[in-house]
Amino acid sequence: MSFLRKLEQSLDARLRGIFGGSREEPGSREAIELYRDALDQIAARAVVGKRGERVFPFNAVRVELGAAEGERRTVLEALFEPVQLLADVKEALAGERAAAPADLAVRVEYPAEALVELRVVCEKAAAVAVEALAEPEPALQFEPNPLVPVVLRTLTGVASEPKFVANKAHINIGREQDVVDAQGRAVRRNDLWFAEGADEANGTVSRTHAHVRFEAGPGEWRIYDDGSSLGTYIFRAGRRIDVPRHSPRGVLLLPGDEIYLGQARLRLEIYK
Repeated sequence: MSFLRKLEQSLDARLRGIFGGSREEPGSREAIELYRDALDQIAARAVVGKRGERVFPFNAVRVELGAAEGERRTVLEALFEPVQLLADVKEALAGERAAAPADLAVRVEYPAEALVELRVVCEKAAAVAVEALAEPEPALQFEPNPLVPVVLRTLTGVASEPKFVANKAHINIGREQDVVDAQGRAVRRNDLWFAEGADEANGTVSRTHAHVRFEAGPGEWRIYDDGSSLGTYIFRAGRRIDVPRHSPRGVLLLPGDEIYLGQARLRLEIYK
């Protein structure tokens, strides 16, 4: 089970426990979406450190919610419980391969003058409140699943390998094999690439377009957009699923999915 699905079940369970077996309180679904949005915003602030590791360069997170009083405030307070939120933040950062600072603290506020329904502020504080550092319950641990190879078959465009076997946990996809910065320094190597000029569709693929990753905990492949110019999306059973740029969650991949990288197109297949 992925962290996102586990989180959804956890939030539903919290609502049922507080509201007598029902989660259908006014604003409950909206509150769950806000909670997930807050975690996405926090996890997205992880950066690459000096030695290539991913770090979260803040030790204080403030979540401001627009709800002065009433039923909506009650629902939000039930979900945005600081100690549990801190545990979920740490797990969201772990999903991004970023370790949380040892002194990370999370605070939830309901400013009367709030102009938006959710505002997340990440700061580097000299000191944090002791009560905010309460140790949460241990996060649920998963037994790692062995990597399941899949095939990325090119349907539109000309790829470096028309039938690419994804047999390692992280696969970068882009327009050129070696990506360099303005000074000519290597910044990334793509495992599967669409050389510019080989096909009209290739020119719509960004240099650092996307990557796919095998999540050993839930045992699933996911795709992540790395800030592409023309976007990444999936067609599944006739339905389009957009992959948000720089989302820390990405999107689950299933066999048969058609993956669009701009106008280039791949299909995910079971490896045989």
